[in-house]
Amino acid sequence: MVGPMIRRRVFRPSGAAIAGALLWGVVAASTGLADDDRIEEDPLPGAAQRQEGNIIDLEANFDANLFEQTGGGLVIRGNGLRVRRPSPTGEAEAESESQTLARLRQLGLEKLDRVDRTCGLSDAQQAKLTLAVESDAREIAEEIEATRSRYAGTAANFAQPEGQKKWQAFQQDVQRCRARLQAAFEADSLFAAVLAETLDEQQRAGLDRESRARRSFRWRAMLAPVLLKMDETLGLTRAQHAALERALVAAEPPLRPEAPPGRRNTHAEQMLVYLQLSKADANVLRGEFSDRQWRALSMLMNQGKAMKSWLDQQGLVEFER
Repeated sequence: MVGPMIRRRVFRPSGAAIAGALLWGVVAASTGLADDDRIEEDPLPGAAQRQEGNIIDLEANFDANLFEQTGGGLVIRGNGLRVRRPSPTGEAEAESESQTLARLRQLGLEKLDRVDRTCGLSDAQQAKLTLAVESDAREIAEEIEATRSRYAGTAANFAQPEGQKKWQAFQQDVQRCRARLQAAFEADSLFAAVLAETLDEQQRAGLDRESRARRSFRWRAMLAPVLLKMDETLGLTRAQHAALERALVAAEPPLRPEAPPGRRNTHAEQMLVYLQLSKADANVLRGEFSDRQWRALSMLMNQGKAMKSWLDQQGLVEFER
């Protein structure tokens, strides 16, 4: 039976909502719900109804911010407090697998597929690693689901200080869960332990070469648009461009071989390039540029250094251990 219609609303924040949102770095907004969600919006009584544009349903926004958050900003999806309605047939709806577990399993199996293409895994190796992927995915999904459950049926009102504090706590929890998502199947995972035990020496050597090549490719892809922007703003000569490129290629960071989950974060990539440029030998570079150009480059490098702690949270670089 087809479920009840969903009443959709576009998020149009009031002045107070905008001020509160900017306070916590809101940079993106989107609307929409899946067609099969049995969700309706309850009217908010009294003064709360007049402030509806300031009220954000935290449960409904958890997955959007977990999987789609980009540039350190937020994804706002819908407004008002929504409640789930029972099936009109009175029958209990079948529970579907959580989006978190499905996404984690997909990430793990994609990683396993890349290993297989590089190493030519045997059936026995495939079976062991598939079990490890499932175990890691379920463990991390349980942690994330426990955090999500704390926001069931809760909302934050940007017009009130308490609501702003609640939104900040929500963002901290989302960021912690994103870090777990980004680090899935890495050094401390069961997948990594089983991989190290399962591969033979020749397979490990091939996988190391493939990982280094993938990192270098990703780094050069990040450098190209940033260097082009420097060309345009600083008026670089061919020799100056080449000097910057050499310095940045030599300063390649320990990138993750795969991009972190979610949308590509071009702002974070740009800041990472500036940060790595600040680590280059200034004595070698300084003589290549005019005083004006060097002052501009120094400002960019300082920008990158100032964003170091923020960049650590974005998932571009492997965690230091």
